[in-house]
Amino acid sequence: MRQSSGLPPRLPAYLVTLLLGVAGVLAPSLDAQEPYRVVRSENFRRDASPNSPILARALTGSEFRGIRTGGDWIGVTLEGWIWSASVRPTNAGALNLRVVSADGENLRDTPNGTIVARVSEGTYLDEIRRDGDWVRVRREGWIWAASLELIQGQATPATTPSQPSSSDSAVTLDRAVLAHEAPLLRVPEGDATATLQPEAPVRVLARSGEWVRVQTEGWIRETDLKPSADGVLEGVTGAEVRGRPEEYQGKLLQWTLQYLATQEADELRSEIPEGERYMLARGPLPEAGFVYVTLSREQLAEVERLSPLTQVVVIGRVRVARSRYLGNPILELVDLAVRQR
Repeated sequence: MRQSSGLPPRLPAYLVTLLLGVAGVLAPSLDAQEPYRVVRSENFRRDASPNSPILARALTGSEFRGIRTGGDWIGVTLEGWIWSASVRPTNAGALNLRVVSADGENLRDTPNGTIVARVSEGTYLDEIRRDGDWVRVRREGWIWAASLELIQGQATPATTPSQPSSSDSAVTLDRAVLAHEAPLLRVPEGDATATLQPEAPVRVLARSGEWVRVQTEGWIRETDLKPSADGVLEGVTGAEVRGRPEEYQGKLLQWTLQYLATQEADELRSEIPEGERYMLARGPLPEAGFVYVTLSREQLAEVERLSPLTQVVVIGRVRVARSRYLGNPILELVDLAVRQR
């Protein structure tokens, strides 16, 4: 089991207590909460705002208690078990533990059980009790309402009228036009690459919380183009990657793939450490080849929830453009969104 190393510098206790006290004022009472299910993996934030710090990532299918207070957010209590070596005591009042593992830590439904969320480094937690090397913890925060559905007798999804509902984590492709002028961002809350005008047509490829990934088409003069920067490359075929490996090594690609299974690397996949888990997929669609996508521990838990033949849009970094024995590209997963035709 991985152990944590070292304790990061801490803020003065009085300052931490003040900040967390202010953040917790809006947290809903446990008594008023109802059971909700995560219908697509979503950020768990400190406040009801897309700009609020991300405390954890709740995984599809996980169940938590929450309360709908109106608007686009649901107040949720994140509760579960965390490995004790990845947290340290603090002087922050009720939130008396802090995640110190450099890459965060898994939150499980039982000690060494199913992963329900990935808690970020630096997140403060409320210790409930201990059981050997495990600690039961709790933290209150907010999740985008469209990513939750109410359970226990009510099947009404917790969505807003402006946001499509989803009960199977699939993203329905659709088309729309811009209601008003809007910036086009590289990533949610990132830098703008263009400004789309009102009535500009777009095709929705995937959704994540309040954000949608869109595709739009138009014409520009060829003289206005320059070679691509080191961003995400779209429209690159598998044949191109295999045919010019030196050109695509280390580049970020956006591909649509058909998920087949998760597998464990063996001697035929010598470029992947033996025993490491990866996603076997067909594509990039509509090509009929195969692609291997390596996964982190938290990504593996999310991918294993997919049904075989599910189509996914992935952003991945090319680890190997053409594998030694089978000639298939190997990507390192950066981001993934479920889609359907």
